[in-house]
Amino acid sequence: MEVLLFEEVVKAVNGRIACAGSNTRVKGVSTDSRNIRAGDLFFALKGDHFDGHQYVVEAMHAGAVGAVVSNEIKTNLAYENFPTIKVQDTVTALGDLARYYRQKLDTKIIGITGSNGKTTTKEMTYHVLSRFGSAVRSQKSFNNFIGVPVTIFEIENKHQYGVLEMGTNAPGEIRRLSEISAPDIAVIVNVSKTHLEGLGCIEGVALAKGEILENLRKDGVFVYNVDNPWCVKIANEFKGNALGFGFNHQAHIRCTDVRKKDKGYVFTVNERLEIDIPIPGYHNIGNCLASLAVCLALGHDIYGIGDVFSSFELPQMRIEQQRVGKITLINDAYNANPESVRAALQYLSEMESEGRKVFICGDMLELGNESLQLHREIGETVAYLNIDLLWTVGTHASEIAKAAKLSGMPEGRVVSFNDVTDIASSAIKGFRENDTVLIKGSRGMHMENIVEKFIEHDTSF
Repeated sequence: MEVLLFEEVVKAVNGRIACAGSNTRVKGVSTDSRNIRAGDLFFALKGDHFDGHQYVVEAMHAGAVGAVVSNEIKTNLAYENFPTIKVQDTVTALGDLARYYRQKLDTKIIGITGSNGKTTTKEMTYHVLSRFGSAVRSQKSFNNFIGVPVTIFEIENKHQYGVLEMGTNAPGEIRRLSEISAPDIAVIVNVSKTHLEGLGCIEGVALAKGEILENLRKDGVFVYNVDNPWCVKIANEFKGNALGFGFNHQAHIRCTDVRKKDKGYVFTVNERLEIDIPIPGYHNIGNCLASLAVCLALGHDIYGIGDVFSSFELPQMRIEQQRVGKITLINDAYNANPESVRAALQYLSEMESEGRKVFICGDMLELGNESLQLHREIGETVAYLNIDLLWTVGTHASEIAKAAKLSGMPEGRVVSFNDVTDIASSAIKGFRENDTVLIKGSRGMHMENIVEKFIEHDTSF
């Protein structure tokens, strides 16, 4: 982080100084007292299950140069001489400071949103941009009102690119994140039925994703998926520069001639560039195209980087394949919505396997009034793709099981559990040699715990 003066911070967050700190120089920002570095400014955030105000003293002793606290909190005598700024809301203040700091940067900022594939696209974009210059990207899936500012504070003027992921489950969130980050390149990977509980309908999802364009910098570029009708609709209504990627002939970055190669794919871009991605999942071709489109939007010559993805690895819990005993386990448990589940099922159905193909699926959460129907549609897909064995976990996922049986899947090949904890070791011991097991579900279902159950019992296979 570039150094900020204490007075700059006070002005940026619209705060008031509760304790003196006029000569203080802020060298970093932290929201976790356990990770304080000397010179950091500590933001005392308050969530549903934590309150950072309880750790201001710890931050002070760890080397913090000051703290941003809420007006509602009475200053503790233990840090009454510690430089402190009081604000209405510390999360809002964190974003306000990040917005101010971003305006001081010469770095090109790339903001990425979408219903599926945001994190993988972010990682791919960072990976390829690193070929052209110094880059910073969001860690893990830091894509909210805390994660985006924290990532921005990691950027310095020595960095040419900052790659940010932006998520949402309610209207206005992407607008705020784009206001904070003021992207030079705004990417919408796709739009599908996700977070309907907060966004209402697919139109609401499209509107929420489109908010990223409201704070696109002058002469910025909108990068979008030409194969997604909702992305095309957003692009048609956008008045600025737009650049499309996909399989459609209208794409500026167009994919043709896809061939399977080992676990991944080889394909041609714009009839000039052959790309080899050593990762599974046909849908990841689109994520790769998005990253190449970002490079083109930034003015880079992409036609000499065909080997750039040879060392790329997927983020954790995204089609993460491992051998457990004598079975193949595919951990795709990071999250789930109808589109990503269908993509995972397609991948499983196309895999070569000497044993059975097994799908273990948890609830897809936050689908609102369409939840019942969307879960049933997944059950119909499972039956259509001739998956050998289906396990469902959760109340909503039980509708997947019912629909699969109604669509012709034999009842003896369908098992339902109320919760991950209901899956006993005896059930896991029933798997056979060379079975391939794909595990997927929404983040709140913690389906990765099933992976641990398999690992615990791998001597049984």
